[in-house]
Amino acid sequence: MKMALLMLGSLTLPSLISPASPARTWAWLRYFLAITNDDDFRITRDFSDLDPHLKTILSDDLGVALSTQWLFDRLGGFQDIVHGRSFMLQFPHRLKKRANAPTAKVGPSKAPDYVVLDKTNKWHVLECKGTQSGAGARDGYLTDALSQKQVILLNDDIRGERLAAGLSISHEDRRRNSSLRVIDPEVDPILTLESSDAREIKSKVRRLSVARALGMIGLNESSMELSLPPDVSEARDYLKYVERHRVRETTQARSERASDELKSRDLEHFTFGSKDFEGRTITINLPGLVRGESFDTLVVRQGVDRDLLQELASVSSLFGDDIDTRIDTRLSDAVVEMVSDGTRVILKQGELFFAELILKRRT
Repeated sequence: MKMALLMLGSLTLPSLISPASPARTWAWLRYFLAITNDDDFRITRDFSDLDPHLKTILSDDLGVALSTQWLFDRLGGFQDIVHGRSFMLQFPHRLKKRANAPTAKVGPSKAPDYVVLDKTNKWHVLECKGTQSGAGARDGYLTDALSQKQVILLNDDIRGERLAAGLSISHEDRRRNSSLRVIDPEVDPILTLESSDAREIKSKVRRLSVARALGMIGLNESSMELSLPPDVSEARDYLKYVERHRVRETTQARSERASDELKSRDLEHFTFGSKDFEGRTITINLPGLVRGESFDTLVVRQGVDRDLLQELASVSSLFGDDIDTRIDTRLSDAVVEMVSDGTRVILKQGELFFAELILKRRT
């Protein structure tokens, strides 16, 4: 479960670019207090009795955490995983035009949660659901996911699995167990990509990976600038308000803000392995709050390759073949790796970034 939560807070962020993301305030760390010490996965009675809004957030986040961890284990790891909507926006000229522009964040217009590249160069599409209302409600959500998830179709040699995963969460006072159900729906896509697009897809996803890493350590302007392609205005029907507002600005204005942010960054410097990184560390003390565990402090570090940050700060624009070539070169062999020794969990993607969670024991 520790690995799943570290992935939740580092790879599967709700948004690459938003300071409003829950990961910004490390809210995902609170879920350590939600998990019981039972042999099977359950949450405590306290977390099962939250108000409806917070209960929904917890259920959705745990649905993402467990579903992506399940797929990671099943595939034997990832090369990458990116948010489905961000993936879609990389191909604005390929998106199916719609008569009525979608405005809701949920419902049939919603993009799939994640697009995943496995180690055999196949792309998988994943939608995640979570609920505490029982398996019946979970199965109902999965039925709804049929109209949400399969909006991206990857064909031929690059086609992986199309999955919707639903987590039914039980708590410590219930007899029923938690359970994860995975289905393979078929839905009419609004974006279709072929094996001939494989090189372009990889390049765009690597760019998104760098954008996510920058956003993870608080570099919002450069993260957003990297995550939205120059022709993204062609996808106006699928843009959020903040994105539509941004693309109305001049390229020069956006580039200057991103460049200033990168050049004036004031981040913590540290070494991980043999590499230098810049990022941030947070320490959370939980005295008397963690039941049945021998730790009371959580330490999280997240960092991005310092050489890459300096390189990005030295260019005049974050667009163009030159910067894409540099990113492609740096991430050409990168894969997502996770290891744990019980008190320390490490997640890294090549030399691009790393995240680690340390559980400090009481003395």
